Amino acid sequence: MAYNANPFLERMSEHTTSDTEFVRLFSPKILEKLAEDAFVGAVHVFRSAPGAGKTTLFRAFTPPALRAFWNSRKLPELSESFQKLLNRGLLTDDDSPQLVGVYLSCASGYADLPSGETLEQEGLFRALLDCRIVLRTLRSLGTLLGFSGPEQLAEVSLDHTKLPSLPSIPVFENALQLANWAEDHERRVYAQLDAFMRPTDTAFPAHVRFEGVLWLQSIQFIHDGRIVGGQRLLMVDDMHRLRRKQRALLIDELTVMRPYIPVWLAERTVALGTELLSQGAREGRDLREYNLDRMWSDPRGASQFILYAQNILDRRMKNQDAVPLGSFTQGLRDKLISSEVRDKVADGIQQFRNEVQRHQSNARYTQWLARADQYTVSQNLESLLELYVTRILLVRDASKRQLSLELPLTEEELEDRDSSQVRGAAELFMHEELGIPYYFGFERVCVMATSNVEELLALAAALYVGLQAKQVLRNSEPFLSPMEQEKLLREAIARKHGFIPKSHTEGTRAQRLLDSIGAFCYDQTFAPNAPYAPGVTGIRLSRRELEKLNGQAPSLGSAGVTIQRVLAESVSENLLVQRESQATGSRDSGTVFYLNRSLCAHYGLPLQMGGWRDVSVGELIKWMERRVTRSSAKLGNLKLFEMN
Repeated sequence: MAYNANPFLERMSEHTTSDTEFVRLFSPKILEKLAEDAFVGAVHVFRSAPGAGKTTLFRAFTPPALRAFWNSRKLPELSESFQKLLNRGLLTDDDSPQLVGVYLSCASGYADLPSGETLEQEGLFRALLDCRIVLRTLRSLGTLLGFSGPEQLAEVSLDHTKLPSLPSIPVFENALQLANWAEDHERRVYAQLDAFMRPTDTAFPAHVRFEGVLWLQSIQFIHDGRIVGGQRLLMVDDMHRLRRKQRALLIDELTVMRPYIPVWLAERTVALGTELLSQGAREGRDLREYNLDRMWSDPRGASQFILYAQNILDRRMKNQDAVPLGSFTQGLRDKLISSEVRDKVADGIQQFRNEVQRHQSNARYTQWLARADQYTVSQNLESLLELYVTRILLVRDASKRQLSLELPLTEEELEDRDSSQVRGAAELFMHEELGIPYYFGFERVCVMATSNVEELLALAAALYVGLQAKQVLRNSEPFLSPMEQEKLLREAIARKHGFIPKSHTEGTRAQRLLDSIGAFCYDQTFAPNAPYAPGVTGIRLSRRELEKLNGQAPSLGSAGVTIQRVLAESVSENLLVQRESQATGSRDSGTVFYLNRSLCAHYGLPLQMGGWRDVSVGELIKWMERRVTRSSAKLGNLKLFEMN
């Protein structure tokens, strides 16, 4: 077995990865989240930011991968994958795979076609797609049957009995003849692209409908006297590489066609452009839409993603021999030991004493402070957390209490006011003020990945480098401490943040906007009374503000168009996470834009979602044009700084 220097840097969707390697690394947990009706006859559109797993999912249903799953069905490490494919009816115990998964990528060729909406130009697009569907289908069939060369396709006869009238796809006796036609037809399409003048040839290869789909769902393949490849799945990937009119034409015509085989279309959400900020899913009997970014956002999603992430990383750990660990989680210590941060704990206790000194003579807080004195004796993390909780609750009471009727507060009242949110805020305050590690442990790594496999692998790759270094230092412990984890993770996230201007069309403006949102959330989070515990990690545009944005109000000018474009790209590239906010009795509905969870770590914010504050489009425009800094990002009183 060949081992990789860093197995977390390899992307499974890359064609350089062998099929055997692919099935060993593929996590079947994703199949649990795949909709039950994903394999019924309809058009299924998969959308997500880059790295969510669209191409990896599609590759799992191509004939080479299915054959690899079936051939390895007896191996213990692949038994779960095989069983899930078996439950879906895609594989059987006693017969080789029968699903013809036809994979097409729009990464090349289609965008080179002439732009426009004429019948001739649309026909050229249909022609290219049709011949590629036919050709890829026949090649996939050959792989499914285990053919060693294309000439063996002559052994497959074609039954056209159920085929409708298809003027653009000829009838041949065997698959090899049809494959030769498809190759020649594709060359003719490209020859047309190279022509400088409109051809006079009446046999110009322009199609009036997508006949390739009709052909695929109706043709019968016969080999050795039996029907083979009875199940069909058409997968069209990278649709964001098409022109907008080409994408619309393909989706609309396929939906009207009502295919009775599943047709999967995949594109990055960036293809939606500014429509992303106001779009609604066009669900229906013949069109299903799936957002992979939101796949893990249901009540069980967080715990399911952790299992999915662990499965992905553990499979890759088996693909290396530099770090002798059975699983990835074994390399991450998830508990912080008090002795590691003894000096920081002592500093925190002394800081607490100094801050509550002014309340010592106030009878209202006598019991609370007496309880706190007991915790100052035990200099450990648990005691320090209790002191920080007490400090937050004391500040809250001092800022809200009435000057009259100052009754003493009991320990029971302190416990009643305590909550998991307050404790979360206290833990974050300890990190910010004392430098006690916060961003560590496998579960928080999964949260920082923001449900994106590529981000998960990037964070894991950084941690793996640290684990490798541990092997060089023979006397050190074999796992990463919380402090080591946090250092490696924040360095990796800082590199990602610094790369934003280079990797996105509106990267410079997006980075300024994100930094400003981070500064604003920081100020809201670290107010002494932690009013939005555990903290604020997003901003919200009300329905009225969204109408200004989407309506491109004249008062916003060109800046309104720009902020709309920057927001849309930030959402589509997973820099911001978009969630709808329902109306209540006191507020209008709207949309919340949460910071990507790894960016929350970059800005020193909590990782939980939930805390947000309302802003206006005008404020966002100012933040986009001039970066704001911490303690200056208060609404209505912005101190602006020019970007260097």
